[in-house]
Order: sequence, then structure tokens, then C-alpha cells
Amino acid sequence: MTTKKTAKKAAPKKVVTTPAKGKAKKVPPTPATTEPRTRDPRLPRAGGILTRTFNGKEIKVEVLDAGFRHDGKTWRSLSAIANAVSGTSWNGFLFFNLQTRGAKAAAATTAEAK
Repeated sequence: MTTKKTAKKAAPKKVVTTPAKGKAKKVPPTPATTEPRTRDPRLPRAGGILTRTFNGKEIKVEVLDAGFRHDGKTWRSLSAIANAVSGTSWNGFLFFNLQTRGAKAAAATTAEAK
């Protein structure tokens, strides 16, 4: 007795048709799902320059509409620039003297020092 092997048939491929050029339906643009970011009031206007001397080197950062430019690279945050420059984690606003520590933090620091 010989047995016949039956080959499985491949499933038919689905065909997706696209409308011809010029006949596509015009769909109105969908509204943005997220609101644009509000600009932090501690930052200077776009085009402003932030400078800071760190370990004898002067660091210059240009403020852009969406981010910052330092050494020819565009960065998303001041903290990332501060981290790259110093090699340690910093709050970008504190590093560039755009913000001071709160009274509670300053009082706690002086109390610990005693």
C-alpha cells in the first residue's frame, strides 16, 4: 500500500487596493491630541544666550524655540547639557543659575553643616 502525501494549499493572499491618483477621498486633518508645551517662564526668549563658567571653562548655550544648542548639538533640556558638561546629575535651572534653592532646602543645608 502506498500512501499519497497531500500538499497543503497556501492561503490566498489578501489584496489591498488603493484609490487611483486624484480619486482619493479628502479627509480633514485630525486635531492634535496633545496641547503644545507651554514655555517655562524661567527661560529667556528664544535666541538668548546662557553662560556659565564651570571648572575654568565658559559654557555657552543658545535658547531655541524647542530646545537648546550647545557645541553645535541640539539638546532637549538644560539638565542634559549640565550632565554632559559636569559628568554628574544636575538640575539644569540650578546649574545655569536660572533658579535658586528654596528657603526650606537652604535652611536644611545650613542646619546639616553645623
